[in-house]
Amino acid sequence: MTNLPDPEEHWALFLDVDGTLIHIAEHPDSVQPSPRLGEILNAAADAFDGALALVSGRPIAEIDRLTERVAPAASGLHGLELRTPAGGYEAPDHDTPGMHTARERLQALTDEHAGLYLEDKQATLALHFRQADDTARRAAEDAIDAIKNDAGGALSVLAGKSVLELKPARGNKGRALQRLMSDPPFAGRCPVYVGDDVTDEAAFVAVNSLGGVSIRVGEPAVSAARYRLNTVDEVLAWLEQIATTLNPETPPT
Repeated sequence: MTNLPDPEEHWALFLDVDGTLIHIAEHPDSVQPSPRLGEILNAAADAFDGALALVSGRPIAEIDRLTERVAPAASGLHGLELRTPAGGYEAPDHDTPGMHTARERLQALTDEHAGLYLEDKQATLALHFRQADDTARRAAEDAIDAIKNDAGGALSVLAGKSVLELKPARGNKGRALQRLMSDPPFAGRCPVYVGDDVTDEAAFVAVNSLGGVSIRVGEPAVSAARYRLNTVDEVLAWLEQIATTLNPETPPT
């Protein structure tokens, strides 16, 4: 851990999922959360009186499945889907111009190139190339660029770890964080965001603008984040430490 600030009771905690709370796997369906993840998140949420939200590129239904639905507040699909602490729900737009054509083009590409995998999240399309060769990767990059250009600004591209994701241009994790910060129990607190990828940069910028704490997970990279944790395991240990520090009655885990 790299000189993180001491936790304070008035923090509001926002956590990315893949690569932050759960180790990244070769295939998005193959991830294996720690069996204690729900317990750790519950303890951290208690430390901040429920001011904890999960923010992911996955749909909220997937966030809930992987984390035992410990967080009443969540944002999925890179800010396009939102569940507020009071139970309100904002659905993603599935009819963004260019998305239907993009789906057909990318599915044809995955049929042509072994090692490419299209994760269809309905509102977004994630083209994974972790298991692809260089030729397939270049084909994926060229196809995504062409689709984005053809969409005339309606779509944007997020370049993650061995994945390129097409999404409506209007949403990002930073906007979702700012939206949640306007409601209890987040309102009036200091936002803290932990993420591991370029897809989290908009949230880092938003947190910094609010005077909060931005933490990047993983190897040093050009990032707006002001602090760093090295691994998923360090994140989980840090969350446990927070729960113990702020709520001494929390039993050891």
